[in-house]
Amino acid sequence: MITAYVKPLPVSCKKEDEDYLYRELEIHMQRLGHLVPFREELNWQDDIQTVEVGTDDTLIKLKKTAAKNDGVFLFYAKITKGTVYQHVIMHPNNEGFYLPFRFEEPFYITVKNKKYWIGSSIRLAEELSWLEITMKNTDDESVVECWSALKAMCEQSINTMSPILLEKS
Repeated sequence: MITAYVKPLPVSCKKEDEDYLYRELEIHMQRLGHLVPFREELNWQDDIQTVEVGTDDTLIKLKKTAAKNDGVFLFYAKITKGTVYQHVIMHPNNEGFYLPFRFEEPFYITVKNKKYWIGSSIRLAEELSWLEITMKNTDDESVVECWSALKAMCEQSINTMSPILLEKS
């Protein structure tokens, strides 16, 4: 089961703690032009919401639906990044983070040999909204529930300036 949490990042902002994940995120947010909001506006204190998104199989079905909606095969979209659904398809969505800042493509950072995927909850919300008509015509209720849960988490993330943390259990 994949669980999404709208809550602060599991990092320390204090320089004396030497949190490498926080420092790498700072560098990337600076490159993307979001350093000040990352430091000053992001929710660093309050847990907001927890939702079960679905299983890996359901997530793969959602990714296939997005690829089909874009007129490409899922494997082609992943290999070439040739899709408008970058955050739905390229981000694993069963681990990593989404931050409430706008950037077009998800990326990953490696800290101490561990890969962390980072996406934009604003962009993910847009991509999920593009799938709305498709979801209304989908018979697979588990895919619709997964889509709906991700959409709700994005809204919470954006409204509360909070990260979404994804975890697979």
